[in-house]
Amino acid sequence: MPAEKESRILSELSSWDEGKFLEEREVNQVRERLSGRLPLFVIKDTEKNREIAGFWRIPGTSIRVSPEGDIFYPVWRERVRINKPELYLPCSSLPRGWTFERLLASRRRPISEVIFYQVKKDDGSVEAAIRSMDHILERYGQGEIEVKQVLAIRNQIERARQVLQETKGVSKEEFEEGFDNLYRQTLRLMEELGLNQAALSLKKDIARLLEEASTGRNGLERRNPLVVLKRLEAAEKRIEYRVGEIGFVRDKFLANKAGLLAQREKDRGLLNEAVHQFTSGLAGHEAFKKGETTDLQRGILLGVVGSLIYKLEQVRVKPYKPLAVEIIGQLTLAREEMKKGNYQTAKEILVHAGEKAKNVLDKFVL
Repeated sequence: MPAEKESRILSELSSWDEGKFLEEREVNQVRERLSGRLPLFVIKDTEKNREIAGFWRIPGTSIRVSPEGDIFYPVWRERVRINKPELYLPCSSLPRGWTFERLLASRRRPISEVIFYQVKKDDGSVEAAIRSMDHILERYGQGEIEVKQVLAIRNQIERARQVLQETKGVSKEEFEEGFDNLYRQTLRLMEELGLNQAALSLKKDIARLLEEASTGRNGLERRNPLVVLKRLEAAEKRIEYRVGEIGFVRDKFLANKAGLLAQREKDRGLLNEAVHQFTSGLAGHEAFKKGETTDLQRGILLGVVGSLIYKLEQVRVKPYKPLAVEIIGQLTLAREEMKKGNYQTAKEILVHAGEKAKNVLDKFVL
């Protein structure tokens, strides 16, 4: 892509914030995608996606959280069909108004559509969201399935190069014997790695190129080392691109998991502070023991309640967000009772709120 055009696109992306898809740090990733080093992806312009785009984002992640505490995280699904003329919102590499066809024409490489999944297990809890990140990372972590596939294919490419070198200038029989063995090994490897059933077009392409190269022949079934070498080089380029994809996915979900863990810790910390106030801090005030207090002390008491309400408003994710909203309601009632001098009634409300909060905190664990 020409530098002038790339600069214009980056400028558009930097200034466009209607859907709030981009963070400042992601603009640097745009440049890498436009130059072909990272995958392209798009988000379909739907009412649902626009709504999700407006939700609060956990800092440092691509996770959105609704005002009710529902958690949405993106996954990337390869597009295999194109419906004309679909328009997509900008997402890292797609300027406003680009059609899918223009994007395809710009780069001949895989394009994925971002789909937001809502966490629903365990009532949409942040703990369930963290486990979802773990399940994804089980495939993309170091030494896991996707990485093992890449390493095994790289080894097979090197094996094919070695066979190609060893069969240079040998008889027809020796050539066929060498590549027949290689072909059988390749088929067995494809079966072991599950590439015969791969859904991803990039994996299918890698498997096809490696399988064709392992025959030692061209499309006319003639012995052709040059064609074999070109196919191996093509397979190797696709493997390098796959390595980039794996790293991209792994980094995204590692960041998502870290963000979820941090938000969980923050929300639970705020609720634990509330429980402390309900059981010893706020509850230990002399007004709840004597049933009365001075105007000054009542003002301090009401200030503590107000501060606690503000802190609980910062709770973001389920199951803690609905709990915080409920407790804020109870604190508001307790505050009104305190203003009337009904300290015993206020204390009963606080005790009930503390019990409810403790039950939820004890129930949801990692």
